[in-house]
Amino acid sequence: MNNGTSEAPATARTPRTTTTTDELDTLKRELMKAEVRLAKARATVTTAEIDIKVLNTRLKAVAR
Repeated sequence: MNNGTSEAPATARTPRTTTTTDELDTLKRELMKAEVRLAKARATVTTAEIDIKVLNTRLKAVAR
């Protein structure tokens, strides 16, 4: 029964081209680099938070 929709068989789908594969590889590489930058930024923030806590503690000790 034909309900008005047509579907292409799986064998008729266009395979990935080299350009698409290269583009995907590039995007994956860029994503990994961005994740590394994010991890470094988070580490920097954590270090800064620890520094602030230590300095606040030292300031309170000196102020007593």
